Amino acid sequence: MKPEDKQRYGEDDGDLIIHGVLTLETEGPEETRALGVYLAEKLEAGDFIALDGELASGKTCLVQGLAEGLGYRGQATSPTFTLLHLYEGGRLPLYHFDVYRLVSPDELEGLGYEEYFYGDGVCAVEWSGLTRDYLPARRIGIQLEQTGGAHNPETGSEKRRITVRLYGGDEAWRRERFVAIRRLLDEWRTDVKTKQTGEYHADSGD
Repeated sequence: MKPEDKQRYGEDDGDLIIHGVLTLETEGPEETRALGVYLAEKLEAGDFIALDGELASGKTCLVQGLAEGLGYRGQATSPTFTLLHLYEGGRLPLYHFDVYRLVSPDELEGLGYEEYFYGDGVCAVEWSGLTRDYLPARRIGIQLEQTGGAHNPETGSEKRRITVRLYGGDEAWRRERFVAIRRLLDEWRTDVKTKQTGEYHADSGD
């Protein structure tokens, strides 16, 4: 394996060892959505996307891109008041949860969450940290943060720093997904030709 494709081992978030960390920045909602479209290209049946970040950090925007990239023809919206939206008709179904207003884990139980968390489609959960005990061991974690950069008057949005982490899985899965996602993000950066002040980088180590 090339040095730049090595995983980063040994970072423990108190739950599972994290294998592979990738970070980048987007300039606004359109770029965040476009990033989701690109990521969808590499998603497979059974993939679980754990999304976290403050309000208005771009979680739903990223999911809209995932839905578009998977071939869904409608408009993805936040399922805040219903917990779950299903987007079907594309390459893979997308199960979109927003658990911000989850009162009790019993609500997940009532939905039969296992059918979606461990299903044959792609599952994306906003505010996943609120359901930590239910998250699959093997997952792709995405953290979105407002970086406090220059305000964009056209979109009303600031820059977002997006961190992608791989959790769990066997070594072959971690290696394959880390390398594939890293290359995909490099392609995304080239294609959107952003005017970033921060550099995209992939942390790696022995």
